[in-house]
Amino acid sequence: MQPGDLVRFHRGGDADLKNTCVGLLVEYETWEKVARILYKGQVIMIHGSMVEKAGKKDEACYESHDIKNKGA
Repeated sequence: MQPGDLVRFHRGGDADLKNTCVGLLVEYETWEKVARILYKGQVIMIHGSMVEKAGKKDEACYESHDIKNKGA
């Protein structure tokens, strides 16, 4: 993962699919195993085991969600 990548991450302490979010990776340090992710205008820190690079399906979901939020 590199800064600028869309990433899928799990909020909370479990890898439950209900808490899956998509954000923009700001920084990931391998020795810290902590990812800093831009999500809803804030930079949050998530453990590296809860973060993975997002795929094409996640990107489409992120874009459609973003458009819905702008129209509201």
